[in-house]
Amino acid sequence: MKTISSRQNPWFKRLRDAVHDHAGEIVIEGPKQVADAIGGGWRAIAVIERGGEAEHPPENVSGTAHLSLSAELFDAVAETRATQGVMALFERPQFTLDMILRQRESIVVALDGVQDPGNVGSIVRLAAAFDAAGVALLPGCADAFGPKAIRASAAAILTVPVVNVTAHDLIAARIPLFAAQQTANAAAVPSKNAIIVFGSEGSGVSKEIAQSATSIAVPMSSRVESLNVATAAAILLWRSFEARSR
Repeated sequence: MKTISSRQNPWFKRLRDAVHDHAGEIVIEGPKQVADAIGGGWRAIAVIERGGEAEHPPENVSGTAHLSLSAELFDAVAETRATQGVMALFERPQFTLDMILRQRESIVVALDGVQDPGNVGSIVRLAAAFDAAGVALLPGCADAFGPKAIRASAAAILTVPVVNVTAHDLIAARIPLFAAQQTANAAAVPSKNAIIVFGSEGSGVSKEIAQSATSIAVPMSSRVESLNVATAAAILLWRSFEARSR
């Protein structure tokens, strides 16, 4: 296997674009993460090693290119320094809102302008932990398939359908909408057949969503004004899961 060492190489450019844009293709780093993705049914376009230094190179997969990048090029693409010398290029999974709304026995998590990729990835992980049907991202959200969000999801992105939607899409779906807000008279957390919307760290859910949704909240003391969005999501999604599991 010849090692690629030129920045003009089409494979290097393709990997770089996938890391930066994560539009039609995405990059996952680490041998276990790559193996888990392939085992979960994701189609690997290429598996890439760092100059033949991979500690645990994945087994050959039919239809998948196996490449070697020089240490310099691999490190230029890699987002972490603990990938053990392996990354892979995958097709970005494609889902629709209709697909996840069909699971009426669970809830859908929607994020409205959540800009921190760490929070987005953490909430994807929470969606998996508390058996949500999927995650819907409204405009202004960090991409769940960006490198930082993928890492924050701790591989949960492999099992949680994620879709991009608008507020109009959610409202038009005619599924009960609930918005996490710090309000005095909040309704009970829904257990199923509902969409729970979490807003941005600074300004909460949009006016359009707020006008169409029932408010839910985390009861807490007056010693703090609000919770981090991922923390609030953990509490409310756990309460929904607990009610659904009874």
